[in-house]
Amino acid sequence: MVQLPVWELGLIILLPMAGVYLLRPFAIARYVECAPPIQQSFRQFRVELALYFAAGIIMAFLLLFMHSFPLLESGFKLVLGIFTVGLFAALDIALARERQVIRMALSGSGPFEPPSRFSPLTRRFSLVATLILLLITGIMLLVIIRDVHWLAEQDLTIASVDELGRSVLLEIIFVMGFLLLMIINLIFSYARNLRILFDNETSVLESVTDGDLSRQVPVTTSDEMGVIAGHTNTMIRSLRDSQRMREGLRIAHEVQQHFLPKHPLPIEGVDIAGTASFSDETGGDFYDYIECERPDCQLMTVAVGDVSGHGIGAALLMAEGRALIRQSTSSPGSPAQNVGTANMHLARDVEGTGRFMTLFYIVLDPVTKHMTWVNAGHQPPLLYDRSTDTFTELKGNDIPLGVIDDWLFHENYHSLPSSDQVILVGTDGIWEAISPDGEMFGPARIKQVIREHADQPAERIVQALEDRVHHFAGRRSQRDDVTLVVIKGK
Repeated sequence: MVQLPVWELGLIILLPMAGVYLLRPFAIARYVECAPPIQQSFRQFRVELALYFAAGIIMAFLLLFMHSFPLLESGFKLVLGIFTVGLFAALDIALARERQVIRMALSGSGPFEPPSRFSPLTRRFSLVATLILLLITGIMLLVIIRDVHWLAEQDLTIASVDELGRSVLLEIIFVMGFLLLMIINLIFSYARNLRILFDNETSVLESVTDGDLSRQVPVTTSDEMGVIAGHTNTMIRSLRDSQRMREGLRIAHEVQQHFLPKHPLPIEGVDIAGTASFSDETGGDFYDYIECERPDCQLMTVAVGDVSGHGIGAALLMAEGRALIRQSTSSPGSPAQNVGTANMHLARDVEGTGRFMTLFYIVLDPVTKHMTWVNAGHQPPLLYDRSTDTFTELKGNDIPLGVIDDWLFHENYHSLPSSDQVILVGTDGIWEAISPDGEMFGPARIKQVIREHADQPAERIVQALEDRVHHFAGRRSQRDDVTLVVIKGK
């Protein structure tokens, strides 16, 4: 090769390179641009490297056929050199393609899903670094071997040794400098891509931290950065769903709070107060005061219910159960019949779900001074008589609503509470409140609070019970809904 004129050697290199350059746009259009964006940079690398390698092969055969240069010596050296230059060029162009894809994706075109195929950075770095190291080693060995042969052909004298040594050193420095510049260029090119990816990822995460979930991270690579971006987007979508769920729960909580009575209806000789506290945003407990709407009717119904379970399902069943009870109460019939009607409809709706609702349903009659109640599987309310310091449970033998649709409910009777009597109707959340030590609040503490505040208004008794339960539970999260109604004689 060294015997060829420079212009002829230049033509042998230039003509194949010009040929593959003409083929390049067609190869890119057919193989690169039609591919998904995440695959384009790798395909660009393969196209560029293949074109350089093909050009090197053509050059080697031109030397063979035109000048009879040995294919495995001169031809191999030329192919190795062109392949090395092609490797650096292909990597740089592929990184530029990746940068283009990233910028296009940042405009909002995506994609945003995690990559279907994972290509680890460590494996890619290892392969590229190993290949570059082998090529550099091979080129340097060829340069050194060539220089050794060249020195062996020279007539060495003491005067020429320094000059020849400088020539060899300069040649090695030139080759090493060229390769080093190519490596530095690749490092800076890849660093630019990483900076774009990191800046965008950081910007999106900062927006998420500030509560802005409108942005996503484009997935433009199939390596760890692409996986991180894809899972970040999955997290953002989950946060959006959670945000929508919280908003729905907030609205449901507001609606459910509107279900609860704002204040008791006035009834002669009776003081009533109630409260409800849910363990979740929505709950399955409720209490209600239902006024008789018939002319000249002074009856007042108090209903306290507890739906099995917690959360949205319990809240929906509570809303249905409350509506059925209000509807049946407004219809003619005895308390047992009205509860039976509500149970029939509820049982048909929840059939096969295992859901049910306990209910204490009490009708107060200020005219006859009597009360009638139906206890449908509910925690028996407590009737405290201050004059005798005794507690009586208002029990019943009926099952919860929603279990058997044709169940016949039974009524129980008692006189309206006197000024010395207090009735507490509650759900099991108050009895089963747990302290930080794991101890249950229990009926004994409830009775003690009632005993201590029996001479006070119903509202004050309710407040005292709430305060005592919250103090007992401490910072421990509320496990169950807590609902209670106090009916006190005047």
